[in-house]
Amino acid sequence: MLTIKGIPKNIREPLLGKVRFSEVSKEERRKTIIANPNISKKALEGYVAIISSDTEIRSEMKDLETPVVYGIKGLKILSEGDVIEIFPNGTINVLYQINSRHNIIFVTSKCDCNCIMCPQPVDDNEGSLTELNLRLISLMSKSTEELALTGGEPTAVGNDLFKLILACRDLLPQTALLLLTNGRRFSNFEYTHFFSSLRHPNITVGIPFYGDNNIEHDSIMGSRGAFDGAIRGILNLASFNNSIEIRTVITRQTYNKLLRISEFIYRNLTFVRHVAFMGLETIGRGQQNLKLLWVEPEKILRPLEEAIHYLVQRGMTTSIYNIPLCLLPRNLWRFARRSISEWKDSFDLKCSGCSVKAQCSGVFESTIELFRHHIKPVL
Repeated sequence: MLTIKGIPKNIREPLLGKVRFSEVSKEERRKTIIANPNISKKALEGYVAIISSDTEIRSEMKDLETPVVYGIKGLKILSEGDVIEIFPNGTINVLYQINSRHNIIFVTSKCDCNCIMCPQPVDDNEGSLTELNLRLISLMSKSTEELALTGGEPTAVGNDLFKLILACRDLLPQTALLLLTNGRRFSNFEYTHFFSSLRHPNITVGIPFYGDNNIEHDSIMGSRGAFDGAIRGILNLASFNNSIEIRTVITRQTYNKLLRISEFIYRNLTFVRHVAFMGLETIGRGQQNLKLLWVEPEKILRPLEEAIHYLVQRGMTTSIYNIPLCLLPRNLWRFARRSISEWKDSFDLKCSGCSVKAQCSGVFESTIELFRHHIKPVL
């Protein structure tokens, strides 16, 4: 996530609020963090906090009990309507960006798998994030188009996940949800039944799939039984007409098996709404296991093309995530999506003159060095 930092004053606990750049009503102040205010001392009272790019604290703020963070570099990354969390040391995390299509609810870092390319380390000291996330949802714009529930493994928080989905259903009725899960919890029919009874109008369950058998899938997921659990979960979800997306990250272990995986999906899981083939993000365990995971982009093209064409010829909706256009044959461009969150998206300097940059996903910032000598701008 995006993070900025300043000098704190009067901050004793984490604070959450919606960013505003102008004065709001007294009722709105209790959920508002005002940025670079140019208003009277009296008008500054009642806000969750004040944030400022000024290098020195203003005189009208010195005697206020209102929490203040000043001397912030990078305040310009914030927009009116963003939601931020401020910590006592002056660190500010941007939890929601009103102008982004890639917002998330980070449900938990806990997980019952140990994927060899997982970008998210488990935090053993993590407490419940549910109340924070419920407040976050309440501050989001009702015009938010998409929102992902992710982790870790979101189902690891039990019924708290249902609370989050219900909050999204009631407070963000126009927002499409994507639940990113390994699918194992849905192997329990009663759990799946309850999940389905929430009746969110637009939720898709995204489940990873790394092989057409338990040995290959489980070895990548780092957990015995992951394949069987995911298959049972997918079948249970389908029995209640849930929308399902299958996701396959392309690595040295999977790239030459993409066609086999596609054949398995079509023959056994034809009902899934969408299949996505994804480029690798090399942070966390992805960085630790880079030599085991990395495959040169040129090697994946033929297997990827075969897998895409196999599914498309059979009427299945398919996409490519996280791979720049210049590395794909032109006949695959129509499947490529701008899928990387803005804050971790990156382009090489040579991309500045590319004629299709506006339509390109770029690459993860963590992989830019790996891709640099492969990237060739389209002129």
